[in-house]
Amino acid sequence: MDIPRVVIAGIKSKIGKTMVSIGLMRALTNRGYKVQPYKIGPDFIDPSFHYFATGRHSRNLDDFMLSEADLIETFERNFKGADIAIIEGKTGLYDSHDGVDEKGSTAHVAKILKAPVILIADVERINRSIAAMLLGYKLFDPKVDIKGVILNRVGNPRHATKVKNAVQKLAKMKVLGLIPRKEGINMPYRHLGLIPAHERKEFENLFDSLAELIEKHVDVDKIVEIAQKAPELEAVEENPIFKPSKRDITIGVIRDKPFSFYYQDNIDALSAKAKVVIIDSLKDKELPEIDALYIGGGFPEVFAEELEKNVSLRKDIYNFCDSEKPVYAECGGLMFLGESIITENGEFEMVGFLPFKTEMHKRFQALGYCIYKATKPNVISRRGDTIIGHEFHYSKVIPTGKLEFAYKVRRGKGIDGKHDGVIKKNTLANYIHVHVLSYPTMVKRFVEFARSQRD
Repeated sequence: MDIPRVVIAGIKSKIGKTMVSIGLMRALTNRGYKVQPYKIGPDFIDPSFHYFATGRHSRNLDDFMLSEADLIETFERNFKGADIAIIEGKTGLYDSHDGVDEKGSTAHVAKILKAPVILIADVERINRSIAAMLLGYKLFDPKVDIKGVILNRVGNPRHATKVKNAVQKLAKMKVLGLIPRKEGINMPYRHLGLIPAHERKEFENLFDSLAELIEKHVDVDKIVEIAQKAPELEAVEENPIFKPSKRDITIGVIRDKPFSFYYQDNIDALSAKAKVVIIDSLKDKELPEIDALYIGGGFPEVFAEELEKNVSLRKDIYNFCDSEKPVYAECGGLMFLGESIITENGEFEMVGFLPFKTEMHKRFQALGYCIYKATKPNVISRRGDTIIGHEFHYSKVIPTGKLEFAYKVRRGKGIDGKHDGVIKKNTLANYIHVHVLSYPTMVKRFVEFARSQRD
């Protein structure tokens, strides 16, 4: 299968990887290419930027949560109709889940996809030493196909000449771009990462500015050539979870500014098995006619006051949960179903169905991959099953009553370090984010549960 593709990787975090990736995506889109974006790792924020830069939903490629076969399937299935794939890496090129094994790294995903890699390096206040650093990246794993490097935060023209010559003559690596420090565009950050693009529609011109930056300082034609010379991939069959079947139930998905953290593959899998209706927690005053409800993660604490004001919807969601129809909530959704959210601006009432409050902290309460064992059957999992996912949150659960848990934590933090997944009636709320291909049963069981409750 011929798929032009390239991985944009960094030597570490926060060196302009997202800026370059989005700028390249937009530049190619402006040239008329149909660009399919991807993000390595369990990220929700960068993919939202990718969508607004290209008009196509970005897909997550994570080799810790997904098998190699499922990762390739995700890549190929979502490339349909596109001309070129731009894959944004995570953290540093070789950074992995445990610092030793390659699993969970950008490099490993690049090898699985046989994708050429373009490195991004920060050369501020450095010249010859950058050659030594890049040579280390080149030699560390010869199976990683590094085709060139873009040097970011370059100083004056004299500095640009020095670093370019050092890299090309000493590290024997092609320099594909030199981005001046003074022309770099700073991407805004929020505590979990970049501000979601859902909140940045008014900054649409940011993407065109990034495209202009890339066109001016990066050899885009050469990157396209590198992508087009990527070796063929063996075609794989589409996973059955995405094949349409009887769509006789309706699932509501709260997807808006407060709740925007969803793997698009999860939504696609649900849409193949049921009718999906999108709900806005700030604008809609009541739930539509639905058989089940899915609430993803996001930033409910940022919109806590607005969520509190929508009293009628909160009451409707409470009654829906109380009716024993299936409800599944992740992270921000968990916070929303609790009694309140406590922030530095005060305490704000939420749905109140689950017996706890959540309090925001300035430091991470959890960040990383999770492995759970289901100790009780629930709306997405069977007792005894292993659940693999990811968690990242600044909030902490404060119980106001007895909590019944669905999962025992083997790796991760969950709610109390030992458990995750609060169950009440047929509502399940957990901190872990689960990708459908890491646990396809979640969609099958949720749909079947909704159908059985309706019938």
